[in-house]
Amino acid sequence: MAVQNNVNNPVDGEVIISVPPNFSVAYVTIYPAQNGGKDVTYDDVISALAVKGVKYNINEALIRSVIENKEFDKEIRAAEADMPVDGKNGTVTYKYDKEQVIAPQEDEKGFVDYKNLGLIRNIHENDEIAVITLPEEGKDGKDIRGVAMKAAPGKPAPYTIGTGTKLSDNGLKIVAAIDGHVCYRDKTFCVEPVVTIKGDVDVSVGNIDFLGDVVIKGEVMEGFTVTAGKDVTIGGNVTNAQIRAGGSITIKKGAINSKLTAHGNINCQFCEYSDISTDSDLHAQSFVICNVYCGGNLTAKGVNGGRYTVLGNTETTYLGTKNYAATEITAGDNAMLAKEKTDLLNRITELESTILRCEQIAEFLTAKRKELKRLPEEKEELLGSAIKTKFSSQNEIKQHRKRIASIDESLNEKQHCYVSVKGIAYPNSKVIINEEVKKFETETPRVKIYLDDEGQLTTGVI
Repeated sequence: MAVQNNVNNPVDGEVIISVPPNFSVAYVTIYPAQNGGKDVTYDDVISALAVKGVKYNINEALIRSVIENKEFDKEIRAAEADMPVDGKNGTVTYKYDKEQVIAPQEDEKGFVDYKNLGLIRNIHENDEIAVITLPEEGKDGKDIRGVAMKAAPGKPAPYTIGTGTKLSDNGLKIVAAIDGHVCYRDKTFCVEPVVTIKGDVDVSVGNIDFLGDVVIKGEVMEGFTVTAGKDVTIGGNVTNAQIRAGGSITIKKGAINSKLTAHGNINCQFCEYSDISTDSDLHAQSFVICNVYCGGNLTAKGVNGGRYTVLGNTETTYLGTKNYAATEITAGDNAMLAKEKTDLLNRITELESTILRCEQIAEFLTAKRKELKRLPEEKEELLGSAIKTKFSSQNEIKQHRKRIASIDESLNEKQHCYVSVKGIAYPNSKVIINEEVKKFETETPRVKIYLDDEGQLTTGVI
């Protein structure tokens, strides 16, 4: 005979605990008592959690609220772990693009310079290339058992110290170790002290402006400019272009209708119709109709037409040309000082004439003011301007006379530089040393022009 269940028997309330294997959370479901059974108490829930090993970060307030408000048959999060917070990885933020875009540059006014393509990225020693952010350690946590949960530390950002770069003293920056050009090569940023152009400087390259050495394997084409803080070396010709160097300029072939400026030596095969300025020595096989300033010595096979100021000595095989092109060499800086003195004296003459005119204007307007009691406004302005111009001209004359006195002292010290012509000095050639001038009226072979011990210009045979 089957046993009949009594549906009216009392049933106690029940607590069901669910905990995942990682002990990150404890889920609690409370079932109500039936037919007068025993209700679940707060302590029953805590004991049930303890049996499952849950004893940390229990939400006691939530459990009490569920029991008091009889919110049964609903799963609640009765305990949650303090999850660890992994550390942040370090980062490297670069201030330069890896891919260099070669394109015409736009200036601040919006004008596009099609000869400036941004090929060179100049950088000075200790300038920033990248900023490094260090990794963070992270924060450990605890699971619902109270067992520690270790945080994963952040990883350092990977980076490479390329050629010409270094870490800053605090290790938080990658900086330039030298002055140079920033480039991305072999998967890292480098700083190169030399910029090398494998071909010509033309529309594909644009103007060059670099603070280090520049090496150009080809030629510098018409209309382009090469500027270097150090040396410039050019394998071909320079044609209707400008070359500027903080150091020396070496042109394996020649310069034609160009402008060369250097603080160091200038060496080339030939220079034609060019302006050349150097603070040091100058050498070429030939100069043809050039305008030259040389702060050191000039050596050449031919100085053929043009004007040459050479503060040191000049040695050439030929001076002038067979068709008697005008050729002038000014040797030593005393000749330059003499020219400056002449210019200053001419300026003083101009200023004295200005002062005389101002005095005449002032005298006339002052007399009119006495006669009329008052001058028109524009005449008062003219009077004030005349007086002001007179005093400023007088002050300028005073400064010029002071400079002339200094020049006279320097001119008293005779220089002993020379011009040596090993071949022929042609007619219409002229040499100036200090204030002395030697003009050649006939073809003169093997001649040296210099000052003797008494400061007299002397022509000797070599």
